[in-house]
Amino acid sequence: MPRQKLIIFDIDGTLYRSDEYEKELHRKIVELLAERLGCSSEEAKAKLRMLRREVASISWCLIKLGINLREFYAELAKRVNPSDYITEAKEVRDLLRKLKESGFKLAAHTNSGKALALKVLGALGIEPSTFDIIVTSDEAEPKPSRDGYLKILRLARMTAGEAVYVGDRYEVDLKTAKELGIKTIMVGKGGTSRDVDFQVENILEVEGLILRD
Repeated sequence: MPRQKLIIFDIDGTLYRSDEYEKELHRKIVELLAERLGCSSEEAKAKLRMLRREVASISWCLIKLGINLREFYAELAKRVNPSDYITEAKEVRDLLRKLKESGFKLAAHTNSGKALALKVLGALGIEPSTFDIIVTSDEAEPKPSRDGYLKILRLARMTAGEAVYVGDRYEVDLKTAKELGIKTIMVGKGGTSRDVDFQVENILEVEGLILRD
């Protein structure tokens, strides 16, 4: 890969993987959504399931349901404790350090709210200051909207051609990046996409891919 200058990381499902946390987070989202809509959890779950056929992410489902995303995620952050499910990720922390020492700017981009994103990074043992830029749904429209991608490029003072995006979901994370001209790396075993530039099974493989001559 030609040496890029900016590496943008999705957080959930990319920097770590925890099916248990994902299930707990979804349960809490449904619970809180039911409270906000004044319906049962089963009804809230059904609404989300129906909307997921139309939109790519839970965040956009919530917006379609008239939910104030900033307020919703702020409350959600109070109700979940990622450290109960996510363990410290020393190797990932070392990877990010090596990339910074090699001269890359690092950005984190998530559909979560800022408070919850910081709790997840804390559970991983990753200092927020590791990233030069953090963009959440508090600062920009959630993915796959172009808003957050363009905001990161603007803040980094980089062009799309100088960036690479690392994510685990094509439709949510990588499709928009690709459309903007950003190099893409898909992380995980959840199927392949011929539209991404590179694919790795584990986030740690990104080091050899990016730092190789």
